[in-house]
Amino acid sequence: MTNEKESAAVVANGAAKKVNRRGINNSRHAVNRLKFHEKDAAGNALFIGHLDSVSVEWSVSADSKAFTGLRVPRLVLTFASNHSNVNERRYVTKTLFPIESNVDTIPDGKDAWQVDNVLNWGKHILDIFYFKGREMTAEEEDALTLPFEDFAEDENGQIQYVAIDPQEVVDGYRHVFDNIAAMLNGNFNLADGETAKPTYKDPNGNFIPVWIKLLRAVRNRKGDWVNVDKGGELSFTGFVGSGAIELVRGTNPPAILRIDAAKESITPKQVNKAPSVGVPQMPGMGAGIAIPGASPIPNSVDNAAFAGAADDLPF
Repeated sequence: MTNEKESAAVVANGAAKKVNRRGINNSRHAVNRLKFHEKDAAGNALFIGHLDSVSVEWSVSADSKAFTGLRVPRLVLTFASNHSNVNERRYVTKTLFPIESNVDTIPDGKDAWQVDNVLNWGKHILDIFYFKGREMTAEEEDALTLPFEDFAEDENGQIQYVAIDPQEVVDGYRHVFDNIAAMLNGNFNLADGETAKPTYKDPNGNFIPVWIKLLRAVRNRKGDWVNVDKGGELSFTGFVGSGAIELVRGTNPPAILRIDAAKESITPKQVNKAPSVGVPQMPGMGAGIAIPGASPIPNSVDNAAFAGAADDLPF
């Protein structure tokens, strides 16, 4: 299968995969990792931290419309604070999942934004750490393009849905996720004998500091506060918007990232109902996704759920 070959090529360009054995090691966390708190924010209500790790992880979807029984990849971007003591660091993750292919998620479909949102997040992170203002090469563009085609134009120029196998969709997202991870981790097109150098570390191997925009709540169109994360924790918003990450440049304030105190809050707010304003439920990624070491994902992805209510959309 073409996708399998492409993914194998990505792995081949990197270092040999280490076999993980059970035991006490540096990657084992005896206690839960600390979460970011508003007390950690700078005076501009943004946070300073770094991209700590990038990985493609897998889980089996046990009860979803599109991917039931399939091993589904997810791109996990883990950010951490810059505390010198690792045990004092705060952590937050941004996770990207495959989107179901159906008549609504093709271009011009009512849910096409779901695919665009995954790709926009990937591009945003790559722009910061990998592209750094330059144009993509043709090879990079191919590596970051979903290889499946689930739509075609009819004789009238109208886009029509073309059904494809769910496994092909999963393989397509694996292709993109693997290559995003390879680019960020320094494995993309790595020559034999060379050592991978993560793009989120400087030449001395130190993490590159970044401004991070995390929120607890935003105002919806009614003017009510709605949690970004359903648990009320500080979290990335579902949509990239004007950006969520920006490089720290000396003592200069961030050039792009801002907190609009009238509409965005890093402190807890009284909310009227449970739904949060991350990303609405992603088709094909419903309840029952088995993720080792994590709680099941409940009918949503990431910090999910406008819960289908237009009134809960942020401002």
